[in-house]
Amino acid sequence: MSRMLEEVLLEPSRSLKLSLTEWDQLIASARSAQLLARLAWLMRTHELGPALPEVISDFLLAHEALADAQHEAVHLEAHEVLRAVAKTDCPVVFLKGSAYVLSGQPVRHGRLLGDIDIMVPRKHIADVELMLKLGGWSNAHHSQYDQRYYRQWMHELPAMIHRTRGVVLDVHHTILPPTSRSELNAGKLFSHARPLEGLSNAFVLSEADSLIHCATHLFHEGEFEKGLRDLHDFHLLLETAIETGLDESGLAERARELDLAWPLYLALRYNQRVFGTSVATRALELLRKNCAPSQARLRLLDSLYERALRAHHPRAQNTNSGFALWLLFVRSHWLRMPPHLLTYHLSRKAIMRMMGSSSERHG
Repeated sequence: MSRMLEEVLLEPSRSLKLSLTEWDQLIASARSAQLLARLAWLMRTHELGPALPEVISDFLLAHEALADAQHEAVHLEAHEVLRAVAKTDCPVVFLKGSAYVLSGQPVRHGRLLGDIDIMVPRKHIADVELMLKLGGWSNAHHSQYDQRYYRQWMHELPAMIHRTRGVVLDVHHTILPPTSRSELNAGKLFSHARPLEGLSNAFVLSEADSLIHCATHLFHEGEFEKGLRDLHDFHLLLETAIETGLDESGLAERARELDLAWPLYLALRYNQRVFGTSVATRALELLRKNCAPSQARLRLLDSLYERALRAHHPRAQNTNSGFALWLLFVRSHWLRMPPHLLTYHLSRKAIMRMMGSSSERHG
């Protein structure tokens, strides 16, 4: 199976040897993985633009411009969100793409965003939701089941959308569903959060927690349309952390403290396997000893995840990759829900799908 996209992400100069036909394949893969703007940024920062075919260079620059425009919008929207919830006087932690942009981390470059994610303490969640509704946001999910699904079982409110600006906002009170098998204490995330300069009561996760959250989001989610992008986010976050003197033992210990050692182990493992790098080996070994995975389990997961993370390749769209994606979808729900809830929820989703309903956005 072709590894062209991963190889070019890791070593952009490889793109200089590509034919137009190969560029067509690379662009198709990058678009599917939502990495076109990231690819454009890499081409520009490595000063490869003048050596590329003009049509390719112009195409990539347009996608990087789109990412830059989204980043400007995030800065404006962050002020609007904070203004709306100011009366609650609670900390607002920005997560994922919006956090990368607002904190100026290198991983922000070429990072496209679909929505804005924030996290607030659970005790403030009702007040925050009310203030946001007064500020122009409303819930995007209206069915009674959707509302109960989110409010009882999930780690976030139903998605909110601004009535005039159309911005989608996901409001979390932790980073995993309360029904999940992890015993994560969200208070530990807030206690280590870093303040954002120039914004009141605004924070991002600590460097270690940001790595752990990126890993957790990837390996607890059941949909891998953005899987390679999220793994590349992790790759860049880790690269930056290493450059600034990452304490690998401290990172592994923090993951154990948060009861998230397993997803961090998987992220480090597949960062090495997919991108062919050998970094953070100390943290990987410490986590391997902590998680003690069997070789049989690792072989199975390798087979599933390496198919899922590369399912954006045209040649990977086959029955095997589809089955792997389905198994990982079921696995993600198994991690997030006890068996009785999982059975009920997936059965309901199957029935609604057969009836042609499109209301079940998450699940």
